[in-house]
Amino acid sequence: MSTVTVPESGTKARTRRAILDAAVDVLGKNAAASLSEIAAEAEVGRSTLHRYYPERIDLVRALGEDALDKLGAALERSRPTEGPADAALRRMSHECFDLGPLLSLIFGDPQALSNSAFWEGLGAVDAPLLALIERGQADGTFSSELKVRWIRRMLWWCLLTGWESFNKEGYSRTDAIESIDLTVARITNPDL
Repeated sequence: MSTVTVPESGTKARTRRAILDAAVDVLGKNAAASLSEIAAEAEVGRSTLHRYYPERIDLVRALGEDALDKLGAALERSRPTEGPADAALRRMSHECFDLGPLLSLIFGDPQALSNSAFWEGLGAVDAPLLALIERGQADGTFSSELKVRWIRRMLWWCLLTGWESFNKEGYSRTDAIESIDLTVARITNPDL
């Protein structure tokens, strides 16, 4: 017996997207925010939110899946296997920059998406980033003095810091991205 998944109607898909986007914004600022606050931000009633996500854990799980999809798509768009490693790393950071609210949720409070499936999924999604760093170290583009996972972690934190500088401190998007690029270049190649 096979099961057929029926796609959601446009209205249902838009409502689900509004709830997820609101949850990213609200929980990115306050991981302890209530479901009522998320519903208000999404401009839906709490009962509507509960029809889509009956329990908070259901919403958190959906947020994690959505985050992995968005990060995976951004990393894929960056073409990490193409061209010099430093150029690929810049493309990756530029593609991920606009995921700032999501990065705030993921890295600003790691407990916000606290389930092992999410963190395992993140390890799989950012495998191309790890491979890119390894490639850059192997060809001498990046310093081999730092461990690959350390560079990866610093890159995500740098992106989060750049986003917060843009979002909260008045940096222009260009200034924030240039600061990220310069910082990442120094992390990956301390001789600069």
